[in-house]
Amino acid sequence: MAVYTKINSSDLINHLKNYTIGELQSYQEIVEGIDNSNFIINTSKGKFILTIFESRIKSCDLPFFINLKLHLAKKQICCPCPVINNNQQVISEFKNKDSVIVSFLSGKSLTPSANGYYQSITIKHCQEVAKILAKMHLAVLDFKDNRINDLAINNFRNLFNKFANRLDDFQLGLKDQLSKDLIMLEDLWQKNYQPSMPSGACHLDLFPDNVFFDQDHNLSAVIDFYFAGNDLLVYDLAIVINAWCFDEINFNQQKYLAIVNYYQQLRILNEDEQKFLPIALACASMRFLLTRLHDYFFTDKNSLVKIKDPKEYLMKLNYFKNQLLNHKF
Repeated sequence: MAVYTKINSSDLINHLKNYTIGELQSYQEIVEGIDNSNFIINTSKGKFILTIFESRIKSCDLPFFINLKLHLAKKQICCPCPVINNNQQVISEFKNKDSVIVSFLSGKSLTPSANGYYQSITIKHCQEVAKILAKMHLAVLDFKDNRINDLAINNFRNLFNKFANRLDDFQLGLKDQLSKDLIMLEDLWQKNYQPSMPSGACHLDLFPDNVFFDQDHNLSAVIDFYFAGNDLLVYDLAIVINAWCFDEINFNQQKYLAIVNYYQQLRILNEDEQKFLPIALACASMRFLLTRLHDYFFTDKNSLVKIKDPKEYLMKLNYFKNQLLNHKF
């Protein structure tokens, strides 16, 4: 965890001249950042967040991410609203890098245990997340921008091939298992995909660390849209179920029903989506297993970034794969 781009008060005072959000009073680094450099800015007109984009975020993708947040904020979705600068732009150059300033949202994300699992997730949390996900899915129905999800199932195999020959060093037999699982999931996705299943701009990373709650466990904000892209809405739901419905290694049926039922209070899954959900659940597990394995193999061991355990999603993949075997496709 780190802030990669260092700034001082003079830098920030000069930068804020491009905005009408007041004069700088104080600022502080947000050390929890992983991919970008983030700062809390206190001005004479309020509190804001400055994000400086580092190397992972492609400049060509920034308009999609920013426009999506603007669109959702206009639809009363509680997400950071980008601030427009004096040139009527939301993306500004700062320290020779792209940056944005967004509104500050109160609340706190849930804190994981030392082993990386979230043991504090309650049924209320699941209900709140389900409702905001459904609201976002309804809100994007008229969002016109498009970004291909570069972590969609069509790209799983390219990601897998980057480290396939190293998998047995991580766990003996894992290369053969994942190779077979990929063939199965690609085949099931292709054969069961139906045009009737709605798609649109999805968050695709709605994990507990990207959601804020108030002291009464009411959801107060959704953040970090930098994995967002166009995909099936039911796949976005499957990612949420993966992230929120396990008590460490045990699948929690009550949390699952809370998410599915509260989501459908606002947006009903059509028949094809309901049939496809078991496939989407296993594919979501595979996605995060592959990305965690990629980080495990390719992140510099001296990096300050904490690598998340791939075995969590190997367990989830095995669980949902077993559930698939009980369905007839």
